[in-house]
Amino acid sequence: MGIFVKNERSFYTYSRIPIGTAITELQALAEREYDEVGQKDLDRLNIDWARYSELNAAGKLATFIAKRDGVIVGYAVFIVQTHIHYQDALVAANSAVYAAPEVRAGRVVLKLLRFAEMGLKAQGVQKIYYHVKRTKDFGRLLGHLGYQDVERMYAKVVQIKDVN
Repeated sequence: MGIFVKNERSFYTYSRIPIGTAITELQALAEREYDEVGQKDLDRLNIDWARYSELNAAGKLATFIAKRDGVIVGYAVFIVQTHIHYQDALVAANSAVYAAPEVRAGRVVLKLLRFAEMGLKAQGVQKIYYHVKRTKDFGRLLGHLGYQDVERMYAKVVQIKDVN
C-alpha cells in the first residue's frame, strides 16, 4: 500500500515493501549512501541481504521507499521488535535512511519519514529510534517531526578483520 504525491516535475510514490523485492535497487542506492556518508573505518560496505530477508520474514523488518518516476530514490529501513528493557513495548530502530541528493531539495525525505512513521504506528510500534551521522545530521528535520535528541552514540574500531 502506498501514497502518491504529484510534484511539478515528476511523481513521487511512497510505499512499504518486502526488502527482498528490491535488493538490486536498494544496493545501488546504499552504495551511493556509503560513498557519501559511510563510515569507512571498516573494510567495505558488505550488506547482509540474507539477514535482512530473514528479519523481514520474521516480521521484524519494515522497509519504506520513495520512488520518482518508478525508480527508488530513498529508503527508510527499521528493525522492529520488543524492547529488551520493556518487553511489552514494540519499538522500531532505524537501520538505514537515505535519499539521493538530487531529491533532497523538496519534501521527499520529510514525506518518506512521515509515511514510515504512519506505517510503524499502524503496526503497533510505540517508539521509533533514529541514529544520525554527524557528517549528514538530519536531526533538525527529526525535531520538526517531534523527535527528541535523547542519546549519543560513540564508536571505535578495535580490530580490522583480514579478508585475504
